[in-house]
Amino acid sequence: MRRVIFTVVLSLVLAILLTPLIAPTSRAQTVRFRSGIFLHHSTGGCIWGPNGYSTSVPIQMALYNQSHAYSGDASVALTEQWYPGSTDNEWVTWHSIFEDDQPEPISGLYPANRIVMVKSCFPSSDMSGVGLPSDTTDAGSKTLCNYKWHWRHIVSVMRTHPQNFFIIWTNAPLERQSTNAASAHLSDLFCTWAKDTLATGLDPVISSFPPNVYVFDFFHKLTDSAGFMRDQYRTGPGDSHPNAAATDLVAPQLVTEMFDRAIAYELDYNESAAAPGPGTAIAGPPTLMAMPNPFSAGLTVRYAVGRVGPVRMRLYDPSGRVVRALLQEPLAPGRQQAQWDGRDEAGRPVPSGVYLCRLEAGRDRVTLPIVLLR
Repeated sequence: MRRVIFTVVLSLVLAILLTPLIAPTSRAQTVRFRSGIFLHHSTGGCIWGPNGYSTSVPIQMALYNQSHAYSGDASVALTEQWYPGSTDNEWVTWHSIFEDDQPEPISGLYPANRIVMVKSCFPSSDMSGVGLPSDTTDAGSKTLCNYKWHWRHIVSVMRTHPQNFFIIWTNAPLERQSTNAASAHLSDLFCTWAKDTLATGLDPVISSFPPNVYVFDFFHKLTDSAGFMRDQYRTGPGDSHPNAAATDLVAPQLVTEMFDRAIAYELDYNESAAAPGPGTAIAGPPTLMAMPNPFSAGLTVRYAVGRVGPVRMRLYDPSGRVVRALLQEPLAPGRQQAQWDGRDEAGRPVPSGVYLCRLEAGRDRVTLPIVLLR
């Protein structure tokens, strides 16, 4: 599958270079959420790569910039740092770091890093039980109740910093010889709650999930149905560090998910006051964003135009053939969205590949590459 994605990316780059249809995406944003810092220990370093493989997070960021025709201050970029340097990085530690700025302060990193990404290493998957709410009297207890308590506090602090976009990873899994079935199952339950309940706004304590936080479900990318790290992704028996195959699998997904969501938040952050909805004028050229990208089922294309008038949005294949017209009508200014189900004008599913979404508003034109994976 990774080779397929790489081939698609290459096709996209060639399309950008060879077809006159494509123009760089224009954005007139005051604040960019495209650079920041990744705070991690050894497991995060393995995924950062290259970790014995031919790709890495920096390589994938370069490909992301190429595929989206981003350059200059529109480019995405990330640095990485071993953090915290003086102790472990389990959830109890992150709770203290975000809420109390100790044992090492994180607040000083906010101004220079619009994106802040954090994770815990595989010792966090060595869970001891379901627990009770009273577990919080022993903050270091590795129970399901305690972990939920830590995350609710961490996310609540992140919410108070809308000038930053945060990515928080689910647990790093343990390989089979380093854990047991009960612990693996508990870690699976916690990570499922984090992604499917907390992050979707269904948690009864947190309720609405903050738009400036994204949960990257690292755990389930590497585990089997029982919650054990799959053998093909471990460094070896007794060593749960992700290997080269894990880097190959996760690095591209990490970069795509992280920057797709951060840039979507960027649009909201910059346009919420100027263009709260249709009929409200915005300054600058039109903007265009698609989520998720790549996609396999439904795609949401979010766009904003700054003037009343005819607006046309079409999907093309790299040869320039029209695949689907998504919009063609007079349109009031403001933020709006359209949907694509992966079908052409005749209702037939189109094959996997690179498609080009082009928005035309008066003389302004903006084009966004879209990757469909069946």
